Amino acid sequence: MKTTLTIDKAGFDKDGYTLIKSVFTPEEIENIRKLVYEQFELDTKNGLTFQLPHLPTKARYANGDILSKEKLRHILLDDRILAIVKKVLGSDDIIYFGDSSYQIGKGLRGFHRDAIDRTDLNGPDWQGDDYSLLRVGIYLQDHKDHSGGVKMKKGTHKNADGEVVFVDNEIGDVGVWSYKTIHSGNAVRFKWFPKLSINRATREGLIPAFLRKPEQKERIAIFMAFSLKTKHLDRYIKEFSLKREDMLKHLKASKYNEEALESAKKKNITVMKLVPEQG
Repeated sequence: MKTTLTIDKAGFDKDGYTLIKSVFTPEEIENIRKLVYEQFELDTKNGLTFQLPHLPTKARYANGDILSKEKLRHILLDDRILAIVKKVLGSDDIIYFGDSSYQIGKGLRGFHRDAIDRTDLNGPDWQGDDYSLLRVGIYLQDHKDHSGGVKMKKGTHKNADGEVVFVDNEIGDVGVWSYKTIHSGNAVRFKWFPKLSINRATREGLIPAFLRKPEQKERIAIFMAFSLKTKHLDRYIKEFSLKREDMLKHLKASKYNEEALESAKKKNITVMKLVPEQG
């Protein structure tokens, strides 16, 4: 399906994130929701699903990245997603390095960066102007008028702190942000002051239900990541992807078949296989 996308690269460069409107139709999003539930059933049968029992959340997760999921890999390889990534990163030579997942239900909240150097702005992530690790987020429900979406701190891919804004995604929108941008998921919106943000996760969680805007439906999110070939990507893989036990488990469950790899090759996407189990 061909769609003319308005991609605000200048806004991304300035703020560290941008929202692309109406990438998918409501019908497509409803179908993707169905596919996520179907994929979760398959992953459960294969022993890949889990929750985090030590945390006060109800979110359900699955090991194995999106490219390895037969019901969902077409989303990662969708021409519209790839056009967004290429425009924002300013290159057709993009790399996929296995950092993708889906989740169902309420997860954690709390402001953070996805980069290695999350608070040390003198660290290697902040050296040079070629940092390109990019997160793509698809929320399969409305968060413009409902709770459960994501908040960003504007400009924090360049600065220590910034203004907090809700990302007002509607059904079909796609958000992208730098790994260095401070953000927080599962945001709570007040019924009468929907732009008012409580910026401490513990306090946000204590907002009573009668003051909150409800979530539209069960929260489902798909996250994918891409990058250019830089020293920052090499360091992320070496110091994060291949050192964290949970990431290694995720990667080892990401088994790519020939169909997946051939589809990526046809889209001119370089797929990095970081562990032997990936194929």
